[in-house]
Amino acid sequence: MIYALLLLIAAPPDTFTGKVTAITDGDSIKVLHEKTEVTIRLAGIDCPELGQAFGQQAKKQTSKLSFGKMVTVQAKGKDRYGRTLADVILPGGRSLNQELVRSGYAWWYRKYSKDESLGKLEAEAREQKRGLWSDAKPTAPWDWRAARRAKSGVLPSEVKVIPNGVAVVALLPNPNGTDAGHEQVTIGNSTGDPVNLDGWKLIDKAGNVYLLSGRVEAGKSLVVTMTEATMPLNNNGDTVALIDGNGVGVSRVSYAESQARSGAVVKFGEGAR
Repeated sequence: MIYALLLLIAAPPDTFTGKVTAITDGDSIKVLHEKTEVTIRLAGIDCPELGQAFGQQAKKQTSKLSFGKMVTVQAKGKDRYGRTLADVILPGGRSLNQELVRSGYAWWYRKYSKDESLGKLEAEAREQKRGLWSDAKPTAPWDWRAARRAKSGVLPSEVKVIPNGVAVVALLPNPNGTDAGHEQVTIGNSTGDPVNLDGWKLIDKAGNVYLLSGRVEAGKSLVVTMTEATMPLNNNGDTVALIDGNGVGVSRVSYAESQARSGAVVKFGEGAR
């Protein structure tokens, strides 16, 4: 009891413990603290995004190291998406942030971190060709995101739509809480074959682009949470076109400001179930 009290006294006010309840991607997790789920963005590192090479492996590594475990969160503030930036200490004292870099599933985020120990771990992983460093020319996630933010030279109104059974069937432009990183688009597939969305993209009326990935099973739908705010769904109404991997427009939908109510899903048809 006395030891526990000493720990509480010694811990700074921005440090807390909790159980890891979810893994969003390689560098984002959720920790349950005092009956509230806190979204954590691991500080000082940047894992491959889920849509790029090694993104899924990075998520699996984070899950292997931390899911279901009691961890210590050393908070460092908030990012622009409202997530808590933090170092996460695993049972036994290892740093989750450092372990991901050590195993080759995260980069040292030099732009936002001066922790040179992460740089040394990255150099070691690179030399040993661990994880993403087994690729001769891995793409840094910040470069990958920058490429996704490039604007389209064609607007949705200019797209000739040739329906092929794959379409935008729903949008969530105004989710409860923060919009950025939580908006959703649902892609329906009414064909008899699964469809790989790699190379497909969405374009809004301002020319913003969101690159898609993943697979829509035959007769099903896929809900895509737009964790990267490269194409925000405007709450005052918007138009969105779906472009396939060959550059052909296959779907176009629009919604009005009156439809973008908080938490409301805007539906466009029964293209998939």
